[in-house]
Amino acid sequence: MTELPQQSPRPGSGGKRVLPPISSEVERQFIQDLQENVYVEMARLNCPDQGPDEQRYIIYKDAFNKLIEHVIAYRPLMTAIKAEYENCIETIERGQKESFYLSGKVKAMAAEQTTLNYYQRRTDELQHRMAVVHADNEKLREELESLQETQEELDGIPEQDVDEVSSKKSKVYTLPDKLIPGLSLEESTDMMCLQRKIEECQQLVQNLKQSKQTRYAPRRQKEQLKHQLASKSKAKEHVSEQNLHLKARCLKLRVALDTLKAYYKDSQHSFSSFSPAEAVALALARSGSKMSVTSADTATTFDDDDPTKEREAEMLLEYIEHFNDLFEEGRYSDAAMHAANSPKGILRNPETLARFKAIHVKPGKLSPLLAYCEALMSSVPAVGILPNAETSLECVKSALQEDRLDLVTHWIAQKRLTCSEPLGHLLYNYTQGKNTDIVNKCLPLAQAVYTKVGAHIQSAVCMCKQGRVRAMMEYAHNAKFSKDAYVGVLVACPTLALAEVLVQPYGDSNTPVLPVGTVVSELLRTESHQVGVQLLDKIHSNIQSGTSHPSLKDIVFSDPTTNIHAWLQIIRSCQDSGLYDVGIELLAAVTVLEAIKKATSSPT
Repeated sequence: MTELPQQSPRPGSGGKRVLPPISSEVERQFIQDLQENVYVEMARLNCPDQGPDEQRYIIYKDAFNKLIEHVIAYRPLMTAIKAEYENCIETIERGQKESFYLSGKVKAMAAEQTTLNYYQRRTDELQHRMAVVHADNEKLREELESLQETQEELDGIPEQDVDEVSSKKSKVYTLPDKLIPGLSLEESTDMMCLQRKIEECQQLVQNLKQSKQTRYAPRRQKEQLKHQLASKSKAKEHVSEQNLHLKARCLKLRVALDTLKAYYKDSQHSFSSFSPAEAVALALARSGSKMSVTSADTATTFDDDDPTKEREAEMLLEYIEHFNDLFEEGRYSDAAMHAANSPKGILRNPETLARFKAIHVKPGKLSPLLAYCEALMSSVPAVGILPNAETSLECVKSALQEDRLDLVTHWIAQKRLTCSEPLGHLLYNYTQGKNTDIVNKCLPLAQAVYTKVGAHIQSAVCMCKQGRVRAMMEYAHNAKFSKDAYVGVLVACPTLALAEVLVQPYGDSNTPVLPVGTVVSELLRTESHQVGVQLLDKIHSNIQSGTSHPSLKDIVFSDPTTNIHAWLQIIRSCQDSGLYDVGIELLAAVTVLEAIKKATSSPT
């Protein structure tokens, strides 16, 4: 920035130079910018408009420095002014710091009296506690001296008088240092509550003593049992060796006996060149020959002489007793697995099933009956025997009661059930009132059971319930359904799709499976009577559109099984449903058919 031109001194100024005014536009713009910068910085820092503030002081100090740098002509004067102001401000700040320090020191000096009061009070408290401790020490010292005197007196008299002297001394009762575990202070001082606790403790001690005598045994008895078991095992091995030796000897004697019988019975032919001893020796050398194997006298087995078979009944009884113990202890899952894997299937019987069935548990818990059924089915591959029809039915029933359709599906898929018609009925009836997902899963299971037991009509009904009408027709054709069987399926599943298939030819036959009159008459007898009317309406629509060749008249004329009364009932149902055209055509065809029958039956 260029220096401003100096002006001559004004008159009357005493010879001093007067500062030139700010006349340049650049200078005015600089001052304006500087002032706006000050306002912006103060607004950004939220500086107050009045009162001392350090941030505002710094902003103005910085602005003054910029002004000094900008105005060269006034720099010495303004620098001196700045120095004076800064010295004054530093003096004020120093005075404030000293006053703050002095005020804190004054407050500390004022608080010394309070601190001294606190110390004095603490001293008094400690002196009081020391006095209490000294008093307690004196009391304990007196008690100790009293006890020492009593002990000296007891030492100086005979032993028989000790009890009398002790009884004369007054007893000192003191409060316990700790409360009784599990009892509050009120309960510890309540005689009735303490009496009840004593009775409970006595009962608990009695139970523990009884358990010690009946359920537990000393550890040394375990060692004794181990030694007894080891000795018994050695004895068993010795007896087994003797048994094998005796078996071999008995077999040799049996072979020798058979040989001698055969020798004396047929000595002239087979043993003519041998003596009895040579024949016996030869037979023993060939103990596996045809004579010793096929002889009727050697057919006797030696299992009856086996000592290992003697305890079989005892082992079975022990197995049953262990099952009873598990059952009585409420360990139903272990008892179910124990029963399902019982030797020779002694516990796989209806009686065991009835015991599990008689147990009732709270909702949400595993049913003991279902646990037994699961264990029973899981053991089928190992046992190799399927449960009978009644047991299979009870197992499926228990699974369905717990909504465990997945178990039933697994059992049927793995062929672990004995299928029966009641089992199929159970699965079919389970679908009543269930959602679509359950129905779609349960109907194939019922169909599989019905198919396996040969209940073809029920199996066909299950197919129709699933919407598999074409598959049902193929199954019925292979099973050689009669017309009554088809009618039974229609009555059980009265649907329009099934009715349409039944009134059409199937296979190599040119005639329909059932006449239209029969189908409609049977449908009118059910609750779905409207299906029969819909069938007639659809047939009439097909005739009108040309997709169906036989007319209603041909249908009536070609139906020898439906009588006039049935057709009249069909016509009445059509009129009630608003199918007047169908009713009129059927009425005309029936009238003509009736006239023809009367004409042919009347004498010429």
